[in-house]
Amino acid sequence: METVVHVSGFSYLNNRERLLDELLDARNAAVELETGVRQLRYFPGDEDKLIRLLKGMDGKATTAQAGIGLVLGIPWRDDRYTLTTTARTRFAGTFEYEPSDEPKLRLAPLISFIELSELESRVRVSGFGVGELALHRRIDEISLPATTVTVSLKHQEIWLYERDVPIQRYRESDLFKLSDFTRKFSRPNIDLSSVTELDQWRFGVRIENLLADTLRGLQGSPYELKPRASLTVSRRWEWGRVGLFQDVSAQPAFGQVMPRRETIASIEVPLGQRWEVGAGYQAVAMDRDHDAVSLSLRYRLLDSFYLGVSAMAAGRHELGGTFRIQMPL
Repeated sequence: METVVHVSGFSYLNNRERLLDELLDARNAAVELETGVRQLRYFPGDEDKLIRLLKGMDGKATTAQAGIGLVLGIPWRDDRYTLTTTARTRFAGTFEYEPSDEPKLRLAPLISFIELSELESRVRVSGFGVGELALHRRIDEISLPATTVTVSLKHQEIWLYERDVPIQRYRESDLFKLSDFTRKFSRPNIDLSSVTELDQWRFGVRIENLLADTLRGLQGSPYELKPRASLTVSRRWEWGRVGLFQDVSAQPAFGQVMPRRETIASIEVPLGQRWEVGAGYQAVAMDRDHDAVSLSLRYRLLDSFYLGVSAMAAGRHELGGTFRIQMPL
């Protein structure tokens, strides 16, 4: 039995509402207004641009997610054991406009001075990261026709991040700055999964996080860690493979991060012996992200060695990508 390592990663950014761009515009307008008032270069109406930007951003959001994973076969036992380590994150930021900021800005010409620190409009940012080290064991003692059952014992590191970013302190580089705004939790957990293969059909069921818990961030927002189920179905033909993934229960919410359910339909078609192309459609429910399409390309040199990349997009400002590498060691 050879040692096989599989590395994969993904990232996705949804800035469809252009919040990141408008935050920079608002901060620049705020600095410009403050400078003009301090240097007695203020003219009536100079504050209109900033007020318009703040009102226009109210309720707008941006989201991001990313992850990386490592799967390692362990020959020092037997082929029933697999070791994996994964990390994934989800973030969301929502702008909240405070109406009391407008009269404060209108007073600028009367007092000939303005302190941006008095503005109460802000970005509320929430996010979580989950890192897992898991040992998976195939349970051959459970005898089911054409079915493989696996139990996974894992250690979890969970980071909950939430903060409010005032408009005058906004920097694109530190909007998701984690230091001093994160609460960390360490805990064990258990997953169960099964795969059934019938002729050209393959059916999978996975139940994650059997040990439930409720964790809270620095501002008290709850993160409900509870069992979550998903299903996969695929079928092979001579010309390729068609697959379907379905979240049965939603992915967890936290603060500005909304719950999320995904349905992913995919098709893969080989081009000769080495190359394979694919396409997919991801339907998203409950979350702010929109449905997206993807294109993929994979090169296979051996059964245990291949490279793959894919790109996903739901629009000009909502896109991401993935990579996969598997090789023998």
